[in-house]
Amino acid sequence: MSLPVRIVSVGSHTPSLRVTSAELDTAHLRSPGTTFARSGVAERRWIGAGEGTLSMTVGALSEALDRAGWSIDDLDALIVASVAPEQPMPTTAILAAARLGARDGTLQAFDVNASCLGFLTALQQASFGIAGGRWRRVAVVAVDVASKGLNHADLESSALFGDGAAAVLLEGARRGAEILALRLSAYPSAAGLCRIPAGGTRWNAITPPPQDADYLFAMDGLGMMKLVAREMPGFLDGLLAEAGVGLDEIGVVVPHQASGLGLRFLRERLGVRPETVVDILAERGNQVSASMPTALARAIDDGRLARGQLCLLIGTGAGLLFGGAVVRY
Repeated sequence: MSLPVRIVSVGSHTPSLRVTSAELDTAHLRSPGTTFARSGVAERRWIGAGEGTLSMTVGALSEALDRAGWSIDDLDALIVASVAPEQPMPTTAILAAARLGARDGTLQAFDVNASCLGFLTALQQASFGIAGGRWRRVAVVAVDVASKGLNHADLESSALFGDGAAAVLLEGARRGAEILALRLSAYPSAAGLCRIPAGGTRWNAITPPPQDADYLFAMDGLGMMKLVAREMPGFLDGLLAEAGVGLDEIGVVVPHQASGLGLRFLRERLGVRPETVVDILAERGNQVSASMPTALARAIDDGRLARGQLCLLIGTGAGLLFGGAVVRY
Protein backbone atom coordinates (compact mmCIF):
# COMPACT_ATOMS: atom_id res chain seq x y z
CA MET A 1 0.00 0.00 0.00
CA SER A 2 1.56 3.27 -1.14
CA LEU A 3 1.53 6.13 1.38
CA PRO A 4 1.59 9.75 0.12
CA VAL A 5 4.21 10.91 2.59
CA ARG A 6 7.43 12.80 1.92
CA ILE A 7 10.62 13.49 3.84
CA VAL A 8 10.89 17.25 4.25
CA SER A 9 14.23 17.44 6.04
CA VAL A 10 16.66 15.49 8.18
CA GLY A 11 18.89 16.31 11.14
CA SER A 12 21.42 14.47 13.26
CA HIS A 13 23.46 14.85 16.42
CA THR A 14 27.01 13.58 16.88
CA PRO A 15 28.14 12.98 20.49
CA SER A 16 31.32 14.68 21.63
CA LEU A 17 33.56 11.74 22.55
CA ARG A 18 35.45 10.09 19.69
CA VAL A 19 36.52 6.62 20.82
CA THR A 20 38.86 4.69 18.53
CA SER A 21 39.25 0.93 18.44
CA ALA A 22 42.94 1.44 19.17
CA GLU A 23 41.97 3.16 22.44
CA LEU A 24 39.69 0.24 23.34
CA ASP A 25 42.51 -2.20 22.63
CA THR A 26 44.69 -0.31 25.11
CA ALA A 27 41.96 0.12 27.74
CA HIS A 28 41.01 -3.57 27.73
CA LEU A 29 44.52 -5.01 27.31
CA ARG A 30 43.94 -6.41 23.84
CA SER A 31 46.53 -6.91 21.13
CA PRO A 32 46.72 -3.92 18.77
CA GLY A 33 44.16 -4.18 16.00
CA THR A 34 41.94 -6.72 17.79
CA THR A 35 38.87 -4.54 18.30
CA PHE A 36 38.78 -3.28 14.73
CA ALA A 37 39.41 -6.73 13.27
CA ARG A 38 36.54 -8.25 15.25
CA SER A 39 34.03 -5.42 14.73
CA GLY A 40 34.85 -3.51 11.54
CA VAL A 41 34.44 -0.31 13.57
CA ALA A 42 37.45 2.02 13.54
CA GLU A 43 35.84 4.61 15.79
CA ARG A 44 32.53 5.38 17.40
CA ARG A 45 31.03 8.36 19.22
CA TRP A 46 29.96 8.17 22.86
CA ILE A 47 28.23 10.82 24.93
CA GLY A 48 30.36 13.06 27.11
CA ALA A 49 29.66 15.17 30.18
CA GLY A 50 26.29 16.92 29.98
CA GLU A 51 25.08 14.81 27.04
CA GLY A 52 22.34 12.20 27.03
CA THR A 53 19.28 10.89 25.26
CA LEU A 54 17.34 14.13 25.73
CA SER A 55 20.10 16.50 24.61
CA MET A 56 20.76 14.41 21.51
CA THR A 57 17.04 14.27 20.70
CA VAL A 58 16.79 18.04 20.95
CA GLY A 59 19.96 18.52 18.89
CA ALA A 60 18.85 16.30 16.00
CA LEU A 61 15.29 17.63 16.00
CA SER A 62 16.40 21.26 16.16
CA GLU A 63 18.63 20.78 13.12
CA ALA A 64 15.80 19.19 11.12
CA LEU A 65 13.36 21.94 12.14
CA ASP A 66 15.82 24.68 11.20
CA ARG A 67 16.43 23.13 7.78
CA ALA A 68 12.69 22.92 7.10
CA GLY A 69 11.98 26.40 8.41
CA TRP A 70 9.57 24.92 10.95
CA SER A 71 9.18 25.38 14.69
CA ILE A 72 8.11 22.81 17.27
CA ASP A 73 4.61 24.29 17.11
CA ASP A 74 4.31 23.37 13.42
CA LEU A 75 4.25 19.68 14.41
CA ASP A 76 1.12 17.65 15.03
CA ALA A 77 3.10 14.75 16.49
CA LEU A 78 6.57 13.98 17.82
CA ILE A 79 7.59 10.31 17.97
CA VAL A 80 10.88 9.33 19.62
CA ALA A 81 12.29 5.84 19.02
CA SER A 82 14.75 4.64 21.64
CA VAL A 83 15.86 1.62 23.62
CA ALA A 84 17.46 3.86 26.26
CA PRO A 85 15.14 6.77 27.13
CA GLU A 86 16.21 9.73 29.22
CA GLN A 87 14.16 8.32 32.11
CA PRO A 88 11.24 5.88 32.54
CA MET A 89 8.67 8.67 32.67
CA PRO A 90 7.63 11.05 31.30
CA THR A 91 8.66 10.08 27.79
CA THR A 92 11.67 11.52 26.01
CA ALA A 93 9.27 12.97 23.42
CA ILE A 94 7.46 14.96 26.11
CA LEU A 95 10.74 16.12 27.64
CA ALA A 96 12.04 17.22 24.22
CA ALA A 97 8.82 19.09 23.45
CA ALA A 98 9.12 20.88 26.79
CA ARG A 99 12.80 21.71 26.20
CA LEU A 100 11.90 23.24 22.80
CA GLY A 101 9.05 25.27 24.28
CA ALA A 102 6.07 23.57 22.64
CA ARG A 103 2.74 25.17 23.48
CA ASP A 104 0.40 23.09 25.64
CA GLY A 105 -2.28 21.09 23.87
CA THR A 106 -0.87 21.44 20.36
CA LEU A 107 0.77 18.08 19.60
CA GLN A 108 0.91 14.41 20.43
CA ALA A 109 4.23 13.23 21.84
CA PHE A 110 5.19 9.66 22.65
CA ASP A 111 8.04 7.12 22.54
CA VAL A 112 8.37 3.72 20.87
CA ASN A 113 10.86 0.92 21.52
CA ALA A 114 11.50 -1.61 18.77
CA SER A 115 15.26 -1.94 19.36
CA CYS A 116 17.27 -1.36 16.17
CA LEU A 117 14.08 -1.03 14.10
CA GLY A 118 12.66 1.77 16.24
CA PHE A 119 13.05 4.25 13.40
CA LEU A 120 11.08 2.15 10.91
CA THR A 121 8.40 1.44 13.52
CA ALA A 122 8.01 5.16 14.24
CA LEU A 123 8.09 5.94 10.52
CA GLN A 124 5.20 3.52 10.00
CA GLN A 125 3.13 5.13 12.76
CA ALA A 126 3.86 8.61 11.47
CA SER A 127 3.06 7.69 7.87
CA PHE A 128 -0.22 6.01 8.77
CA GLY A 129 -1.20 9.08 10.79
CA ILE A 130 -0.43 11.43 7.91
CA ALA A 131 -1.99 9.26 5.19
CA GLY A 132 -5.11 8.78 7.32
CA GLY A 133 -5.58 12.51 7.78
CA ARG A 134 -4.92 12.48 11.53
CA TRP A 135 -1.69 14.50 11.33
CA ARG A 136 -0.30 16.99 8.85
CA ARG A 137 3.31 17.27 9.99
CA VAL A 138 5.24 14.77 12.11
CA ALA A 139 8.78 14.53 13.48
CA VAL A 140 10.42 11.15 14.04
CA VAL A 141 13.60 11.09 16.13
CA ALA A 142 15.64 7.93 16.72
CA VAL A 143 18.16 8.18 19.54
CA ASP A 144 20.20 5.76 21.61
CA VAL A 145 22.98 5.76 24.17
CA ALA A 146 24.42 2.28 23.75
CA SER A 147 27.61 3.15 25.62
CA LYS A 148 25.83 3.00 28.99
CA GLY A 149 24.89 -0.67 28.59
CA LEU A 150 27.98 -2.38 27.17
CA ASN A 151 29.72 -5.37 28.71
CA HIS A 152 33.35 -4.79 27.78
CA ALA A 153 34.22 -8.35 28.75
CA ASP A 154 32.25 -9.39 25.66
CA LEU A 155 34.24 -8.21 22.65
CA GLU A 156 31.65 -9.49 20.15
CA SER A 157 29.04 -6.95 21.24
CA SER A 158 30.85 -4.13 23.03
CA ALA A 159 33.12 -3.23 20.12
CA LEU A 160 30.21 -2.61 17.76
CA PHE A 161 28.23 0.14 19.41
CA GLY A 162 28.14 3.91 19.34
CA ASP A 163 25.74 6.63 20.47
CA GLY A 164 23.81 9.02 18.26
CA ALA A 165 20.53 10.58 17.16
CA ALA A 166 18.84 11.48 13.90
CA ALA A 167 15.54 13.17 13.04
CA VAL A 168 13.25 13.10 10.01
CA LEU A 169 10.41 15.56 9.36
CA LEU A 170 7.45 14.23 7.39
CA GLU A 171 4.36 15.68 5.75
CA GLY A 172 1.77 14.68 3.18
CA ALA A 173 2.96 14.51 -0.43
CA ARG A 174 0.84 15.87 -3.26
CA ARG A 175 2.92 14.23 -6.00
CA GLY A 176 6.24 12.55 -6.59
CA ALA A 177 7.50 11.56 -3.15
CA GLU A 178 5.89 8.57 -1.44
CA ILE A 179 6.46 5.46 0.64
CA LEU A 180 5.78 2.63 -1.81
CA ALA A 181 5.94 -0.14 0.79
CA LEU A 182 6.79 -0.61 4.46
CA ARG A 183 6.93 -4.01 6.17
CA LEU A 184 7.75 -5.12 9.71
CA SER A 185 7.81 -8.78 10.76
CA ALA A 186 8.60 -10.50 14.07
CA TYR A 187 10.35 -13.84 14.61
CA PRO A 188 9.67 -14.51 18.33
CA SER A 189 11.50 -17.85 18.30
CA ALA A 190 14.69 -15.77 18.37
CA ALA A 191 13.68 -13.62 21.35
CA GLY A 192 16.61 -14.77 23.46
CA LEU A 193 19.34 -14.01 20.93
CA CYS A 194 19.65 -10.29 21.72
CA ARG A 195 18.79 -9.07 25.21
CA ILE A 196 19.27 -6.94 28.31
CA PRO A 197 17.65 -9.10 31.01
CA ALA A 198 17.60 -6.63 33.91
CA GLY A 199 16.34 -3.08 34.34
CA GLY A 200 12.62 -3.74 34.03
CA THR A 201 10.08 -5.17 36.48
CA ARG A 202 11.68 -8.62 36.62
CA TRP A 203 15.08 -7.52 37.92
CA ASN A 204 15.85 -4.01 39.13
CA ALA A 205 17.23 -1.98 42.02
CA ILE A 206 14.57 -3.47 44.35
CA THR A 207 14.89 -7.05 43.07
CA PRO A 208 18.52 -7.40 41.92
CA PRO A 209 19.44 -9.85 39.16
CA PRO A 210 21.68 -12.88 39.74
CA GLN A 211 24.67 -10.93 38.40
CA ASP A 212 25.39 -7.30 37.56
CA ALA A 213 26.13 -8.28 33.96
CA ASP A 214 22.39 -8.86 33.51
CA TYR A 215 22.02 -5.08 33.31
CA LEU A 216 24.23 -5.09 30.21
CA PHE A 217 23.67 -5.96 26.56
CA ALA A 218 24.30 -9.50 25.35
CA MET A 219 23.76 -11.19 22.00
CA ASP A 220 24.29 -14.38 20.05
CA GLY A 221 25.55 -12.84 16.82
CA LEU A 222 26.02 -16.17 15.04
CA GLY A 223 22.52 -17.32 15.92
CA MET A 224 21.05 -14.07 14.62
CA MET A 225 22.98 -14.28 11.35
CA LYS A 226 21.78 -17.85 10.75
CA LEU A 227 18.15 -16.73 11.01
CA VAL A 228 18.78 -13.65 8.87
CA ALA A 229 20.48 -15.75 6.19
CA ARG A 230 17.49 -18.09 6.11
CA GLU A 231 14.65 -15.57 6.21
CA MET A 232 15.87 -12.21 4.87
CA PRO A 233 15.93 -13.07 1.14
CA GLY A 234 12.23 -13.95 1.19
CA PHE A 235 11.40 -10.91 3.30
CA LEU A 236 13.17 -8.59 0.87
CA ASP A 237 11.49 -10.22 -2.14
CA GLY A 238 8.10 -9.64 -0.54
CA LEU A 239 8.89 -6.01 0.24
CA LEU A 240 10.01 -5.26 -3.31
CA ALA A 241 6.98 -7.07 -4.75
CA GLU A 242 4.68 -4.96 -2.58
CA ALA A 243 6.44 -1.81 -3.80
CA GLY A 244 6.23 -3.00 -7.41
CA VAL A 245 9.93 -2.38 -8.11
CA GLY A 246 13.00 -4.47 -8.80
CA LEU A 247 16.22 -4.34 -6.81
CA ASP A 248 17.98 -2.91 -9.87
CA GLU A 249 15.69 0.15 -9.70
CA ILE A 250 16.87 1.10 -6.20
CA GLY A 251 19.27 4.03 -6.32
CA VAL A 252 20.37 4.06 -2.67
CA VAL A 253 20.26 1.33 -0.03
CA VAL A 254 20.26 2.50 3.60
CA PRO A 255 20.74 -0.51 5.90
CA HIS A 256 20.75 -0.67 9.65
CA GLN A 257 24.46 -0.61 10.46
CA ALA A 258 24.29 -3.89 12.36
CA SER A 259 27.81 -5.24 11.86
CA GLY A 260 30.46 -5.78 9.24
CA LEU A 261 29.16 -9.30 8.70
CA GLY A 262 25.61 -8.02 8.28
CA LEU A 263 26.61 -5.43 5.69
CA ARG A 264 28.68 -8.00 3.81
CA PHE A 265 25.66 -10.32 3.73
CA LEU A 266 23.60 -7.51 2.23
CA ARG A 267 26.09 -7.03 -0.60
CA GLU A 268 27.03 -10.63 -1.29
CA ARG A 269 23.91 -12.69 -0.53
CA LEU A 270 21.01 -10.35 -1.28
CA GLY A 271 22.29 -9.11 -4.62
CA VAL A 272 22.47 -5.45 -3.62
CA ARG A 273 24.86 -3.46 -5.80
CA PRO A 274 27.77 -2.47 -3.52
CA GLU A 275 27.93 1.10 -4.85
CA THR A 276 24.36 1.77 -3.72
CA VAL A 277 24.96 0.88 -0.06
CA VAL A 278 25.39 3.64 2.53
CA ASP A 279 27.99 2.22 4.94
CA ILE A 280 29.00 4.34 7.94
CA LEU A 281 29.78 1.45 10.29
CA ALA A 282 33.54 2.04 10.40
CA GLU A 283 33.16 5.61 11.65
CA ARG A 284 29.97 5.46 13.74
CA GLY A 285 29.43 1.84 14.75
CA ASN A 286 25.99 0.40 15.43
CA GLN A 287 23.88 3.20 16.96
CA VAL A 288 20.88 0.93 17.60
CA SER A 289 17.68 2.76 16.55
CA ALA A 290 19.67 5.80 15.37
CA SER A 291 21.81 3.85 12.88
CA MET A 292 19.41 3.76 9.95
CA PRO A 293 18.26 7.41 10.06
CA THR A 294 21.83 8.62 10.62
CA ALA A 295 22.88 6.80 7.45
CA LEU A 296 19.81 8.20 5.67
CA ALA A 297 20.70 11.73 6.76
CA ARG A 298 24.27 11.20 5.54
CA ALA A 299 23.01 10.06 2.12
CA ILE A 300 20.78 13.12 1.80
CA ASP A 301 23.37 15.58 3.09
CA ASP A 302 26.06 14.19 0.77
CA GLY A 303 23.77 14.32 -2.25
CA ARG A 304 23.83 10.55 -2.80
CA LEU A 305 20.05 10.44 -2.43
CA ALA A 306 18.36 12.95 -4.73
CA ARG A 307 14.71 13.90 -5.09
CA GLY A 308 12.81 11.36 -7.15
CA GLN A 309 15.24 8.51 -6.46
CA LEU A 310 14.15 5.22 -4.92
CA CYS A 311 15.67 4.36 -1.55
CA LEU A 312 15.56 1.00 0.21
CA LEU A 313 15.64 1.02 4.03
CA ILE A 314 16.36 -2.46 5.39
CA GLY A 315 17.41 -3.98 8.71
CA THR A 316 16.88 -6.24 11.68
CA GLY A 317 16.46 -5.73 15.40
CA ALA A 318 16.25 -7.64 18.68
CA GLY A 319 13.21 -9.86 18.80
CA LEU A 320 14.15 -10.90 16.15
CA LEU A 321 12.56 -8.19 14.00
CA PHE A 322 12.86 -7.66 10.24
CA GLY A 323 11.93 -4.34 8.70
CA GLY A 324 12.14 -2.52 5.42
CA ALA A 325 10.70 0.30 3.37
CA VAL A 326 10.89 1.47 -0.22
CA VAL A 327 10.78 5.26 -0.35
CA ARG A 328 10.67 7.61 -3.30
CA TYR A 329 12.56 10.60 -1.94
